[in-house]
Amino acid sequence: MPTVPLVSEHHWERVARDFDDVGPEACVAEIVDELRADNPHYLAIARRCARDAADAPGTFTGFAKFYRVLTLGARERGSGVPRIAPQTLDVIDTLVSEFGEAQFVALATETLCTENAWLAAMAHGFASRKPDYPMVMKGFAVLYNCLSVQATIDGLSSRPDGARL
Repeated sequence: MPTVPLVSEHHWERVARDFDDVGPEACVAEIVDELRADNPHYLAIARRCARDAADAPGTFTGFAKFYRVLTLGARERGSGVPRIAPQTLDVIDTLVSEFGEAQFVALATETLCTENAWLAAMAHGFASRKPDYPMVMKGFAVLYNCLSVQATIDGLSSRPDGARL
């Protein structure tokens, strides 16, 4: 079943080097263009999660880096990052309604830490430099959970022979 791409320290270092070499503004602009074309719902969620942060532009940059790290992990494995569909957002809304926001965020954070430890460490390292750590980590957890739910839906909606159910 498809999953969110696993990442390693190597992926994070490569993205950090690109941001240092090319500059954060240029890298974020490139990632935003990619997201507009390939994953607009991720872009919308990232913007919404960053909007209320103390350092909204810096927080959004972290969410963009997060996506780029995932993209590198996916390319290395010959796959892609799940494209969040509107139906997935409905599933997420249902889960938030069922569990409550605090429990949903706790479960989403647990999913991130369990499924993709290096990505969780990267998110923690980034968020720990922000004055509103809980809000920033919540954004990373929600973004990851949306991708994870989408990967599960994608896996359930296709058969091993490639035919759709």
